[in-house]
Amino acid sequence: MQKRIKKLIACLCCLAMMVPLCAIPASSDSEPAAEESSSDGDAPADEDDYAMDEDEPLITDEQAMAEMKLAVENDKLALWYNDKDITLALVDKNTGEIWWSNPINADASAGKAAQKQELKSGMTLIFGEPAARRTTQSHSKAKSTAKMKATATGLEVSYEFSQAEITIPVVFTLHDDYMSLNVVTKDIDEKTASKIVTDMAFMSAFGAADMEEEGYFVIPDGSGAVINFNNNKAGYRVYKGKVYGRDITAVNTTKPTMNRQVYLPMYGIVKGDSGMMVVADKGDTCASINAYVAGQKKTSYNACYFDFEIRTSDEYLMGGEANPLRVFEKRGILVPEIEVRYYPVSNSDKSEVDYTDIAATYRNYLKTAQGVEKSPAADSSALYMDFYGATMKRETVLGFPVTMQHKTTTFSDAKNILEQLKGLGVDNMVVNYNQWTTADIKEKVADKAKPASVLGGKSDFDALMDYAKSNNITIYPEVDNLTFKSGSGYFTMTDTAVRVSNAYSRQIEYDLAHGTENKFYKAMSLLSPRKYAKMFTNLSKSYSKYGLDTISLGSTTTAIYGDYGKKSISREMFKYNLQGYMEELKGSVPSILADGANAYVLKYVDHVSDVPLNSSKFDVFDGDIPFYQIVMSGLKPVSTTAVNGDAQVADLVLRAIACGSNLRFDFTAETADELKDTRYDVLYYSNYKYWLEDAAGCYKFAEEVLSQTAGAEITDYNILSEGEIETVYSNGVKTVVDLNGRTVTVNGKTISIYDYVGEEAIG
Repeated sequence: MQKRIKKLIACLCCLAMMVPLCAIPASSDSEPAAEESSSDGDAPADEDDYAMDEDEPLITDEQAMAEMKLAVENDKLALWYNDKDITLALVDKNTGEIWWSNPINADASAGKAAQKQELKSGMTLIFGEPAARRTTQSHSKAKSTAKMKATATGLEVSYEFSQAEITIPVVFTLHDDYMSLNVVTKDIDEKTASKIVTDMAFMSAFGAADMEEEGYFVIPDGSGAVINFNNNKAGYRVYKGKVYGRDITAVNTTKPTMNRQVYLPMYGIVKGDSGMMVVADKGDTCASINAYVAGQKKTSYNACYFDFEIRTSDEYLMGGEANPLRVFEKRGILVPEIEVRYYPVSNSDKSEVDYTDIAATYRNYLKTAQGVEKSPAADSSALYMDFYGATMKRETVLGFPVTMQHKTTTFSDAKNILEQLKGLGVDNMVVNYNQWTTADIKEKVADKAKPASVLGGKSDFDALMDYAKSNNITIYPEVDNLTFKSGSGYFTMTDTAVRVSNAYSRQIEYDLAHGTENKFYKAMSLLSPRKYAKMFTNLSKSYSKYGLDTISLGSTTTAIYGDYGKKSISREMFKYNLQGYMEELKGSVPSILADGANAYVLKYVDHVSDVPLNSSKFDVFDGDIPFYQIVMSGLKPVSTTAVNGDAQVADLVLRAIACGSNLRFDFTAETADELKDTRYDVLYYSNYKYWLEDAAGCYKFAEEVLSQTAGAEITDYNILSEGEIETVYSNGVKTVVDLNGRTVTVNGKTISIYDYVGEEAIG
């Protein structure tokens, strides 16, 4: 009885803290809402609805397991099921932890009947009705007839939603060290064209924790974040992060929320000496990560799960209409398969699991399942930098306004910067050179290695590359063909991606003050994924012919989108095509730098630049972690966002060292006033003359530590006290970063950033 009273008090406390009128949405995207939708139990609950159900007895794991049947097992795992309740249990034999598909005490938990039905459901379906332009949400426990049976390798479950006239088969398979969930979309039975599947979520309460459990979720938002169970943040919206960012084919009329990218299609659950790493192996481009804590969804549980938007939608305004009309993808389901893998995580010594163990499990998945190999560059540290060649600027010539190429950092300027840095003691540099071809400067598709004459032409470019090769400097000439204007063999009338609404996708700039379209810049066409084959083939031939063996692909490694015209290509199809193009490219241009990297390109890149050290900082988060950097440690070298573009230089440098990240700077030869009214005006801080000595000092400070940790994996990362971070590497090196004292101790030797960089630069 006392146990129930304790739960009731905790539940009522969470309810009392709910402040929906001032809650901040915790969503990574600004997806349009449906014109009309219905759901099971999203309405606010009153205190009576939220009270624990005293009439329902609490049951133990042992009692629940007594009702289960063994489906299949191996040396590490066992899969059990109950074909009456349509539940399953994955047992980790190393720890004895039982991972339930649904909470066994859902009926006794707080919440209305609808919330309890959701907790007990194995699947949530959202189906659309194109004629009515609306969507409806249904939970399998309340709205479907489900059948479950054991097979030689696992389980088969069929969900039949009579209201939607849709049947969805799901297959669970037990593997050596994980369980997989698979849905082959061609097997989905949509009995009528008037009701179509738009979104699916499976086992949304898998591994859910009640209000007495301690632990947290690992969310790969930006660098990474944790959400503690029962963190008393019921007043905020649940977290929803679109994997790889939103589909930019649809164009928002107002500026979307600027959030960090979700680069990795996974999440983690940590519970004491047990953990779970969950990864979307297939269908990841249409996945979103959802997480909520006790009280947020009017239940007493904490849960994290994927949902998959397998048909995208768009909105448009008709003349005279105040509200936008929603339209759905017309050409069937363009996502061939969904696969989610569940990897139990534990330590052989039965010690507690933490997010470094989740990271190690995901890193091993990348190696074994995705073929990601260690980059040779991972064994050394370097100073990373971005040079910006030229851009278009409106000038006045003989009294007439003319848009001309405006040089920002010529090839001679770049060589001069590198020479000065070399003289200051920087002995290893990696350079990403932006806008170095005439086509790129003129905002056309750049698929040929032709140095721009405005920057010095072929002779100056060759001199720059020769100097770099002789001085341990690697230059990656960048191409970024995300948006374009007609020319160079590509035309906006035929090569622009088409939106679901059947309009061309024109990417607009947003006004910083109001978030509406900035008319100063013309809208740019989004290059159709259908044209990437031509673009990559031309790049491969041209770079190889020129003798270039390095390339940077700009937005290609972070932007994934579809084309929904007559020859539709979904994000998932584009992903597989892109992997093929990059495989082909590496045959002639073997080294690729990624300016940020989604998981599906990690196999093909050697460097990952511009990786943030923080998350989107949603209110439901309880802290940032360098999860991405920990995953990449010993695998791919990563660098920070621009150090000189940050207001807290010392803090960024020290946090980078704490997670083994290299430093990156932005450099231009022009001053801020010359960048005004160009697309480079955001680089007001980047003039190299003010930063060279400090950049060299920061590099040498970091090099003292990173030279000892490069190539090793991070095995432990601890916040010792406020401002102190301890990092342990697989080669035995241990570092302690003191953010307050601005020092780093590595293997007993303490160094201060003030010994390398002037206080006026770092504050």
